[in-house]
Amino acid sequence: MAFNNLRIVHDNIVNLSSTTLTASSSASINTLPVNLKLDAKSKIWRSSATSTSAVKVFLRVVFTASTVVNCVVLPFTNLTASATIRVYGYTGTIPVIGTGTVDNPTFTAGGTLVFDTGAGYLACPYQSFNVMNLGTIPIGSNMYAFGGGTYARAYVPTPTACTSMIIEISDINTNRYIEASRLIIGKYWSPRYNTSYGVTNSQNDTSSHTRTQSGDLVTTRGPRSGSISFDLKFMDKTDKSILYSLMRAGGISRPVFISLFPENSDDYDLEQMYQLYGKLTQLPGTQYINFLQYSSTIDMEEI
Repeated sequence: MAFNNLRIVHDNIVNLSSTTLTASSSASINTLPVNLKLDAKSKIWRSSATSTSAVKVFLRVVFTASTVVNCVVLPFTNLTASATIRVYGYTGTIPVIGTGTVDNPTFTAGGTLVFDTGAGYLACPYQSFNVMNLGTIPIGSNMYAFGGGTYARAYVPTPTACTSMIIEISDINTNRYIEASRLIIGKYWSPRYNTSYGVTNSQNDTSSHTRTQSGDLVTTRGPRSGSISFDLKFMDKTDKSILYSLMRAGGISRPVFISLFPENSDDYDLEQMYQLYGKLTQLPGTQYINFLQYSSTIDMEEI
């Protein structure tokens, strides 16, 4: 399979004060879905605990105006590799989350269904490795407490306007709840030509070592975050102008979502490694290669 070109979501509709979020359940008053509007990993939405490890939740998103979308992202979740996500987009009457139980939530459809990503869409597929028979090393819930976790996403094949949506998430999760710290909804942009080879993904670990008087090396665990560096060496005039506008519009203060290998079914770990919700470390420059070609280098750090 050929790689999909990188995708960038710059305008997050969830940030609008008029966008409202509702969940089929929330664990407490401190873990309400409104926390999904915040760029703070310490502020989360967490669903109520189910009686078994089979967890299903619904998130309802309502916009005040018809909005074109084709991307839904939940970064920093505790979801496993088997989790599925399904997104329904509606116009007209707003869908209603029903009065079902925490174990079996329900919703009533909205006015006109304009898109449906379909059942069985994997939210955040990745590989769990067994290293020398020493045990399985997952990258989902076990990493979440230290600033990691998985990125869940759903892409709508055709950009479509809607006024509301239902996000359905299902997982077999030993936590018995679903947790996320951010929601991103918008329309992604892709350049005509993809990134160059030499893309760098780095993991930043703030843990520190201390040598005790007895000679022991003691580690204080700290949070982790990712960073990405890549080149766009083959931009045409149109892509140059769009990238220039996107990156300068919010400067280094405005987070964006980027995925370098979206929906890469040949190697889903590649997608997990090279997608990031973060900020520019500096405004990128643009090099004028020749009268048909431009290039730029982008460095980003996870929030």
